[in-house]
Amino acid sequence: MGTPNRQRLILAQQKAKQLATPQPLPEGFTLPKLTAEERKAIYAPKPASSAPQQLQGSEWVTAWRMVTRVTYGLTAFSAVLFGGIIAGESKKGIKP
Repeated sequence: MGTPNRQRLILAQQKAKQLATPQPLPEGFTLPKLTAEERKAIYAPKPASSAPQQLQGSEWVTAWRMVTRVTYGLTAFSAVLFGGIIAGESKKGIKP
């Protein structure tokens, strides 16, 4: 045969093909009617923290987002600060 990695790849591809094969629905199958409360419970937006841990972002993603927000905030603050200083100095230079 091949290497163990190749065997695993072949088995994974076969499994994917088996899972991808659609199964026909039985005759006369209909979905149950949902009430407004049930639809809201199923389809309403939920907070990201309510997702299972494996679907949530990693800690480093959260940390990186915090770093970018802090960086953008500091950049904006320094731009406002230095913009005000430059505007004040230019007003002094314009006055006779």
